[in-house]
Amino acid sequence: MHYCHANTVCVNLPGLYRCDCVPGYIRVDDFSCTEHDECGSGQHNCDENAICTNTVRGHSCTCKPGYVGNGTICRAFCEKGCRYGGTCVAPNKCVCPSGFTGSNCEKDIDECALRTHTCWNDSACINLAGGFDCLCPSGPSCSGDCPHGEGVKRNGQVWTLKEDRCSVCSCKDGKTFCRRTACDCQNPSVDLFCCPECDTRVTSQCLDQNGHKLYRSGDNWTHSCQQCRCLEGEVDCWPLACPTLSCEYSATLEGDCCPRCVSDPCLADSITYDIRKTCLDSTGVSRLSGSVWTMAGSPCTTCKCKNGSVCCSVDLECLHNN
Repeated sequence: MHYCHANTVCVNLPGLYRCDCVPGYIRVDDFSCTEHDECGSGQHNCDENAICTNTVRGHSCTCKPGYVGNGTICRAFCEKGCRYGGTCVAPNKCVCPSGFTGSNCEKDIDECALRTHTCWNDSACINLAGGFDCLCPSGPSCSGDCPHGEGVKRNGQVWTLKEDRCSVCSCKDGKTFCRRTACDCQNPSVDLFCCPECDTRVTSQCLDQNGHKLYRSGDNWTHSCQQCRCLEGEVDCWPLACPTLSCEYSATLEGDCCPRCVSDPCLADSITYDIRKTCLDSTGVSRLSGSVWTMAGSPCTTCKCKNGSVCCSVDLECLHNN
């Protein structure tokens, strides 16, 4: 008995056998051959970033490492996402919009500090998120025109940035203002790259991580303490930004994503220990802040000194076993 499939010839060998392809057929695996080399001849529908594999009935497509999709469509995947409207163009490579930089576009470029702004010498540069503004003082020495690159934009002029087609700039009284393009989803010629929220194509929708809810391109949601966004069928997520706390004790409570200030040091999961603040255990022994010990006479109780406060907890599994 052998397992050679159609389009093959079983060749008997000492102690085993071999399946050879009949003339005009190519090998798929040890037991199968196919008539057409769809992958080699280009007669396939695999994405350019997919691997084509011949099968008995045709071919299959699998996205290359660093890309996600069904094989016929493969998109680059950036693990940390591309923030502030950045675009993932290759595995873990983002193209950032004007005014932002960083591996995932997380850093604002301070054009004022870097002196890459286009404000006149008698104007004050003010850094903004993703851009800058020029504060023009009153007086005849400051014209209403705005310097731009190697030229000048006239007062009242509006233009689109060459390096970021989704940003529109305007010149007003010597000051340059740049903003994201306003989206009119009723306009049939709206740019879906700049306005993903206007994209109603089924292929551009995203399924949430639980597989229960469908989001449109451009929608945002929170999942497992991450901010997620659907963009043309691809889900990008990045950690939620938590506010900076100035309190002595903080803790991340159940159901919260960010820590909050707490007054009870025993609840704190983030604490700066002060070795000058000691504790007395139940036997009268002085303990340094940060030290941990087992309570005398109670082997299932663990205590810790937190800046002068004794915080104890009982191990229920230990109690059950003892």
